[in-house]
Amino acid sequence: MSKTSHNYGTALLAGFEYLLEKYPEVFVIGQGLWSPWYVGNSMTDLDKKFGAHRVIDTPVSESACTGAAVGAALAGMKPIIVHPRMDFMLYAMDAIVNQAAKWSHMVGGQAAPALTVRSIINRGGSKVHNILKHCSLGLPMCRV
Repeated sequence: MSKTSHNYGTALLAGFEYLLEKYPEVFVIGQGLWSPWYVGNSMTDLDKKFGAHRVIDTPVSESACTGAAVGAALAGMKPIIVHPRMDFMLYAMDAIVNQAAKWSHMVGGQAAPALTVRSIINRGGSKVHNILKHCSLGLPMCRV
């Protein structure tokens, strides 16, 4: 087995490549996925390799892209949602708390949306670099 040396960004990129290659139901959705300004080198050229239908760069609407991912998960897809600014992920909490975390219970276990949320603590001024992972603690079916 060969050893590959990675920094943080290239390790994330390798992980995304592995998931997108191995699992056709996986896709990535979020803001700035095609821009190194938002996600660093963790998504470099994935849209070119796997297509814009699997690496979906969305307009700025945390609520809308998270809601779309929850719907896709209910249909059997495995979305990875990327929020490049953790502070604005609060706008996505309705879809996470009131939809994704509860669907399995609401339909008697007949559907269980499986999705992953990647929230980035990015560069920014004093108003846009909060660490809000504690907001997800205690939610049913959520792991931090």
